[in-house]
Amino acid sequence: MKIISSFLTMRNWYIYLLSLLGLFAANNAFAVEVVDLYTASVNVPSQRAEHRESAAKEALDLVFVKVSGQQNALQNSYLKDERRKYSAYIDNFRYERKQQQIKLVITFNENKINNSLVEAGLPIWGSLRPQLVLWLIEEQGLQRIIVGANEQSAMVDEIKQVNKNRGLPIVMPLMDLEDNQQIQTADVWGRFTSPIRYASMRYSPEAIVTVRVSDNSLLSAEQLTAQEQCFDVCAPQFALDWSFVSMTSYESIQEFSETYYGDSKEGLINKALGDIADMLAQQYALQANVNREYLVDIGNVDSMAKYAQISKFLAELSSVQAVKLVNAKGQNRRFSLSLLGTEQAFLDSLKLHKALRRFYDPLDPASKQGVPLFYWEPK
Repeated sequence: MKIISSFLTMRNWYIYLLSLLGLFAANNAFAVEVVDLYTASVNVPSQRAEHRESAAKEALDLVFVKVSGQQNALQNSYLKDERRKYSAYIDNFRYERKQQQIKLVITFNENKINNSLVEAGLPIWGSLRPQLVLWLIEEQGLQRIIVGANEQSAMVDEIKQVNKNRGLPIVMPLMDLEDNQQIQTADVWGRFTSPIRYASMRYSPEAIVTVRVSDNSLLSAEQLTAQEQCFDVCAPQFALDWSFVSMTSYESIQEFSETYYGDSKEGLINKALGDIADMLAQQYALQANVNREYLVDIGNVDSMAKYAQISKFLAELSSVQAVKLVNAKGQNRRFSLSLLGTEQAFLDSLKLHKALRRFYDPLDPASKQGVPLFYWEPK
């Protein structure tokens, strides 16, 4: 027994040390540029005009939600009115046929979508978004299985569809030989952060999501009894919960969800990922009706070409409305930025770009004044 205990202790320490090393790799966690952010596809029964009209409104709804990052965006009265003007937002459309299914694919005008969100007072979530790795574990009776990315599963299909509709860069583990050597089913079900963080490093995520789906232990005894007594029609068949861990911080602070109940595993996954998207958008999206002035210092600007690159970079950030140079001293340039949103939202968004590295110098007067100092390090 002592030998087994020592082995387990050594294994735990091994995982712990590897996780500490993984903290350094967290700096290499990256964001993904979401393509087709202003494009949506909707199934249609035919190419007739009336079917195209209803599908176009549905596609516009999807884009409003995807760009704002908010599920409740469609409850906004301004967007409800704009929905009737759907044709004015369309840049182009096409039909795609796969087997017997026809899809209408519509690309909407980016400026018009963004302007409408500004008018509606809703946030704008840019195309550079944090990449997530999702560990999905399914419990069926007494059996638990980690679901890999390549498995033929309705749940995997649902995750891919939500990714597309919400603009979430989610990857699922391959569950190949490497994954199976690095993590155990009990680690994922128990939501132990150290082994999960270490196993996730190969996917370079910004954050980790662990989703548990169960027809057994996540349901209460009363719910399981009710299923037996009313033949599966008056009690939920499945339960789901999820946890979230950021890879950008040195502390493994894990956030836990409530438990979701329902009769469809796919429906529960849709709800959970929708809530996760809302949570991320609140952190990274920029509130369009908030305007703030913010000073930043950028050091090591040793040429006009570099100054032009930095000015262009800042001006093109979705979080920045206007850029003005207010001071130049040596190789240091101070910019005044007119932000769309809060300072913290700007800094969180800036982390995803990786082109500016923040630095604090106790001997620098700018640092003492609270003005953040960055160095330009484009990839």
